Amino acid sequence: MLEPRQPMPLRFLHCSDIHLLSLRGVGPRRFLNKRLTGGVNLMLKRGKHHDEALFDRIVERAREHDVDRVVITGDLSNLALEQEFEHIVAKLDAIEIPVTVVPGNHDAYTRGSVRHRRFEQMFARFMHGERLGDHPDDFYPFVQRYDEVALIGVSTAHASLPLYAVGTVGERQLQRLDRMLEALGREGLTRVVLIHHPVMPGVSKRRHDLVDLKAFGEVIARRGAELILHGHEHKAIEGVIPGLEAPVPVHGISSGTNLSLHAGREAAFSIYRVDGRSIDRDLHLWDGRDFKPSPRPANGLG
Repeated sequence: MLEPRQPMPLRFLHCSDIHLLSLRGVGPRRFLNKRLTGGVNLMLKRGKHHDEALFDRIVERAREHDVDRVVITGDLSNLALEQEFEHIVAKLDAIEIPVTVVPGNHDAYTRGSVRHRRFEQMFARFMHGERLGDHPDDFYPFVQRYDEVALIGVSTAHASLPLYAVGTVGERQLQRLDRMLEALGREGLTRVVLIHHPVMPGVSKRRHDLVDLKAFGEVIARRGAELILHGHEHKAIEGVIPGLEAPVPVHGISSGTNLSLHAGREAAFSIYRVDGRSIDRDLHLWDGRDFKPSPRPANGLG
């Protein structure tokens, strides 16, 4: 008689805000919108503070640690241009490890990119999974199952005014998220929510916040989750928010390509091992030469 198959733990690498850039073939007319502000920011600040070589090192570490999946919680790009997305898709394909992504505000930088659903079209294969409907408006959230683990991808991305980087989940997406979390909870799955904007009150900079943070928190409090991962603020953010049966750990990670060496803002990635309801985390920080395991405690994990 065959023994029942034991569920396999999921081991994945989480990073965020990698801001990979390629402007090859981009004409000046493409900057006659919000990208004018973003282009100036790239020249004066962002372009000097991020280095794609750090993402290449993260990929090497993903292979060295033999992870099952790489998870990126938004802001893969800078300006949501086709040329950027083509460059990023090629980089993700070259990893040769399954990749899961959700969009950030930079991936929906202009109304045109949102109207044409550029991110969803070009990154669809990294967001495969179950959905509650076939209409384009039902694209988020999506669920990816791995034995007893469910990754739940939520979008907060939308075009905003220059100098704003706010996000919104939206009422209809929140309703679908509520249904998904309830159903997955009944199945006993470990639910890991992937989102770009921070979900704890008071941690975002002015004009950087999640507009419907309270409504998102009410869904989590009503249905629960086992872990929430995000990026956006380019700094380490850790804490908990109320859940159904217990507080839900929230881990925000710094930009994966940030050259800063200021504590909490240095480039980082985490490796998670999810085995049933047990979640272990190893945090790795950039020290100016390489990523090194961090002595900082991994708070909020069961």
